[in-house]
Order: sequence, then C-alpha cells, then structure tokens
Amino acid sequence: MDDSSIVVATVDDALVRDDQMLVLVASEVMLLSPVSSELVKVAASGATIAELGEYLTEMFGPPPAGNSPNDQVRIMVARLSEAGVVHVAGPGTEPL
Repeated sequence: MDDSSIVVATVDDALVRDDQMLVLVASEVMLLSPVSSELVKVAASGATIAELGEYLTEMFGPPPAGNSPNDQVRIMVARLSEAGVVHVAGPGTEPL
C-alpha cells in the first residue's frame, strides 16, 4: 500500500454520534474511534492514503513521534481493512 492507494469505506450501515461512528459490516457491529470515524467518513467517496494523511493531520494534529501521517494512516487502514470496514485499491492490492 503506497500513498496513491485508494481507500473506500465498505460499511453496510453507520450511525454517527458526536465524534464516533458505529458501523455495521455483514453481521458485525463495531464502534470506531474518533480518528477512525473521520477516516471512514472521508473514505466514503474514496480517498488516497496521502489525502487521508493530510486531512487527519489537519483535524487531529500530527501522529505520535516516530510515525509520519501517511505511515499512521497505513496502519489504521490495514486494521480497518482486516475488519471489513474499508477496502484498498492500488499498487500491491487486489482490485475493488
């Protein structure tokens, strides 16, 4: 997954309250953190890793020391992808 990889939210349904999101994927319900919630909102229409890194940095500030914004996004996207919340398309990934 590189900076040009496109992330698309794949939730079946979502409920947003304050700064968190409750998502339904297949028969699983998950409560997302505020940062993950924002990522999923932006990825609803598709966004690159670079775009997500820039957006989340503007919203929440830089990630903890040692990680670049895009590296942190890749970590988050990998976890959300494993849970079925997002799908990634681009170099080194399966097509949508």
